[in-house]
Amino acid sequence: MQRVLWSRQIRNSERIRDFLIYVCGRALQEPGAEIHEQEIGNRVFCRKPDYDTAADNVVRVTASQARKKLELYFASDGISEPVILDIPKGKYIPVFRERDAVAEETDPQHSELRSSLTTYRKAAAISIVCGSLLAVTCLWSLVSLRQERLAGRSGLDTHPTLKALWAPLLQSPGRTDIVVADSSLSLFQGLLDRQLSLAEYLKPDLWTQANEFSSQPLLQKFAQRAAQSRFTSLATVTAAYRIAQLAGRDQSRISFMFPRDFNIRQLKSDNVVLLGSSRANPWTELLQDSLNFRFAYDQQAKFGYFENRQPRAGESKTYRSEANVSYCQIVYLPNLSKTGDIIAIIGTEVEGTEGGSEFVTTENSLAQLRPLLSPTMNGRFPYFEVLLRSTRFAGAAPSFSIVATRSVKP
Repeated sequence: MQRVLWSRQIRNSERIRDFLIYVCGRALQEPGAEIHEQEIGNRVFCRKPDYDTAADNVVRVTASQARKKLELYFASDGISEPVILDIPKGKYIPVFRERDAVAEETDPQHSELRSSLTTYRKAAAISIVCGSLLAVTCLWSLVSLRQERLAGRSGLDTHPTLKALWAPLLQSPGRTDIVVADSSLSLFQGLLDRQLSLAEYLKPDLWTQANEFSSQPLLQKFAQRAAQSRFTSLATVTAAYRIAQLAGRDQSRISFMFPRDFNIRQLKSDNVVLLGSSRANPWTELLQDSLNFRFAYDQQAKFGYFENRQPRAGESKTYRSEANVSYCQIVYLPNLSKTGDIIAIIGTEVEGTEGGSEFVTTENSLAQLRPLLSPTMNGRFPYFEVLLRSTRFAGAAPSFSIVATRSVKP
């Protein structure tokens, strides 16, 4: 459901998105329940409870458009989706069904590919389970966000420090794009001995033909599937949810974006939130020249770290992740045309990004950071970067301490 809502076929149609969020949410919360046209018109399109459906066909038209968009998505960008979402004609209850596997079984190379990838089966099964959990979590989050928007709650109204940082992004007239991490890219780069640049990432037809795969056709097939998929991590979904929750009722200007669907024009015109390091979100690469702490990845030892370009007294030259230590960098900068703002949450791994998002959306945490930065005349946060450290436990980063801060001049 997450990938459907963020697809290029549907993401720009708010009416279809709201329709799908509601009917799928009802299907999950009350399996087998009937969903009537009048109910949808009232709950989704703000019609009166007893409005005349014969005179107002907004629900029928939207459902018809949604069916066409879903059919188009699963025949193009979603061609590799194992489960298809459908809304049968004459009904509004969604149906999830497995894609017909007959075509795949008739492929003469299928048996060879299946036997050669036996070692990947356990990982694939885990990925499917995690993907299903992620889809349900995302749907639950979106339904919750919509309910909170209708209720009118806002985390900024009662938290002055949060408001000082987030109001310019979430309450300004412009649009805010939350760009999540690309887990497919992170997994793919584990097969390479180098890191892809942003320019390479935006041309998947090129990086799936990497020299490392020239003699390994099976890995090349895997790379091609990775390039077609749009998977993100539960950590960045949680981060996106926490940020969007701060906006309260006014979430109409927030867009959830996949890195491959984002573009340089939006980095110039919109407010932007970037989640993840350059290994999963290459757009953070464009911020590096403005920063003192630079994310890097040791390809041989397989760990992420931050390079301290100008160490101060008591600071280290590098800060690397370890078995139980995670780091995260929070960056606050103007966008490329200085008409909006950028916040980047860059963890040495997914736990770092998730913990950093919790830090930057919590009043008490930001209240500890604010006195360490130069004050501004208008009460806003100055542009800054902060490096956080946490001791990880059971795959999570429960709390962070502030390692170092820097003011950033636009």
